[in-house]
Amino acid sequence: MNKMKRMYVIWGLLVVGLFILLTIFGLLYKKKTQVYKELESKLVVAEDRYVDEKFLYPEQNEIVKTKASTLIDNGYLDSLEVNDEVCEGYATVLKKGTVYDYKGYIKCANYKTKGYQD
Repeated sequence: MNKMKRMYVIWGLLVVGLFILLTIFGLLYKKKTQVYKELESKLVVAEDRYVDEKFLYPEQNEIVKTKASTLIDNGYLDSLEVNDEVCEGYATVLKKGTVYDYKGYIKCANYKTKGYQD
């Protein structure tokens, strides 16, 4: 019986240790990608202003795609840089019913937005 208790304690410690390790890795990954998420958000804000001022709203289920270089050239976005790394990107607007869905996509050396298309 004493051997069984030790096994339960060992397995319990392994499970708790694994949980702590996974939590730490998750937090480190989130911290690492946070600057890229902020850049995607800036791209969305710039696209919103650009589409609104140029009145480029899409029709139902149509997608309007604007390159980041266009947003930068027209003064809606300062740059597409993260930690001295120049990224490529674009923003899209999709009309779903009465709602416009904005998304920003970037491609950097160490990060690429899920769904980014070259």
